[in-house]
Amino acid sequence: MWDANSVAIFCVRAVSSAVRRACELGELATEVVATRETGYREWDPEVILIDRELENLYVQALQETNWQITLLSEELQRVELPGKSEPIYAVCDPFDGSALYRRKIKAFWFTALALYDFQGNPLASSVGDIVARRIEFVLPEGAFSAPLGNIEHRQPLRPNKTKSLKDAYLASYLMKPHFIYPTVERYKPLLSTVKFVLPNGGPCGFADVASGRCDVYFAVQQPMIEVFAGLPIALAAGCIVTDFDGNSVKFDPDINKRFDILCSCTEELHQQVLKMLR
Repeated sequence: MWDANSVAIFCVRAVSSAVRRACELGELATEVVATRETGYREWDPEVILIDRELENLYVQALQETNWQITLLSEELQRVELPGKSEPIYAVCDPFDGSALYRRKIKAFWFTALALYDFQGNPLASSVGDIVARRIEFVLPEGAFSAPLGNIEHRQPLRPNKTKSLKDAYLASYLMKPHFIYPTVERYKPLLSTVKFVLPNGGPCGFADVASGRCDVYFAVQQPMIEVFAGLPIALAAGCIVTDFDGNSVKFDPDINKRFDILCSCTEELHQQVLKMLR
């Protein structure tokens, strides 16, 4: 059986182990070891060694809990892990930043894991910044950040109080051409209004808003895994999270589903973006 605190601590430790393993692998684990099935991320089908190594680490850690888990992960997609607890979901993005990693560009290298009950309620979430060696995570009492291996030195995550779009830093994934052109063309009025655009997203987009590094995460057609692996951190930090119509975001285990998600540091800022979308 599990409780809220044990699940949260497990999540932090698993992500911390993944960050350490990524650091051990360094910049050389770029060998292509598999390809994803047609239809899932068909524009980026190759699985490289660091993806596989970190995913295997998470699978082993989850198996050792003896919890009954449905694992939803970028490479394995969906795997049932038998156990003796109430069933839970594990959502895993083993390594985010593969295209940059393959060219040895040390930026936006992340790993993430979140756990949900079978009603879709978040139980835990942790995002590891491999370059900064920092973990951002959820405990029952809130959202926190800590240096790798020093959870006792954790500090609360505090979103900014930005209320105006013209002062806002906005994160949105733009790095691959099939994202940058349609996103910039369709949402040019929004992107041209904010103060700064950070061209990255995924699980760390939610941590960016929760921590105050950004004020808005504008997630356009993001995969289920990259949304739900990090979303609980933003919620626990008090951020505002909805879809583009202003509706609450409900957990969906369909690994092929895409989401349009808006995460903001304040209600005032959130409503300005929603108004512009309308």
